Parts: sequence; C-alpha cells; structure tokens
Amino acid sequence: MRVVLTDFTRIEGVQAAAIVSKDGFVIDHVFTGEASFDPDSLAAMVTTLYGAATRLGDELNLGEITGVIIEYRNSYMLFDDVGEALVVIVADRRAILGRLRYELRKQRERIKSVL
Repeated sequence: MRVVLTDFTRIEGVQAAAIVSKDGFVIDHVFTGEASFDPDSLAAMVTTLYGAATRLGDELNLGEITGVIIEYRNSYMLFDDVGEALVVIVADRRAILGRLRYELRKQRERIKSVL
C-alpha cells in the first residue's frame, strides 16, 4: 500500500495520497513536504463529502459513484472508490488532472487486492 501511495506522490504537483476507510479512518497515507494537514481530519471530511455525493447521485438517479473531483483555486482533490475504502489524492495546479485520473484508474485493482 505504501509503495502505491508513494508512487502517487512522485507525480508532479501531488502533495498527498491516502487510503481512508468509508467510515472515516486513515488506513495509510503519504504526504510530501508541501502538505500540512491532519490525516485524521482529511479522512473524516473526505468520507462526509463522499457520502453527500453518493446521496446526491442516488436522489438524481445518476448511478453508482466511482470517483469525485473537486477543483479549488490552487488545488485539486480526487477521491476514487476502491471497494471498502477511498483513495484520496491532493495536488496543486502543477499536476495534470488527466494524468491523476489515469493513474487512479490504473492502480484501482492493485489497491483493492491489498485491502
């Protein structure tokens, strides 16, 4: 797990990569020197947002949620559903959003197999 997360942080602009359980607990995380936030707070907030996005999709009959992308003025946050957990990537605007999405999809089964 740590190897996969470290690989994400080697992508330009990525500040943090984490795996969090859907009930709000950190399973594992890797932060670069640029990241300065509490992993437990990150996990709790991500699961709250994921739950709200899931409920919204249910209400609008949009199908199952597979991932969430939030764009901030200077950063991106991506969550990807890997079964019992979520992969979370935090990156600044140097990161290429398409590459992050590609890498998340590419690593999805690898992460699921470790969980």
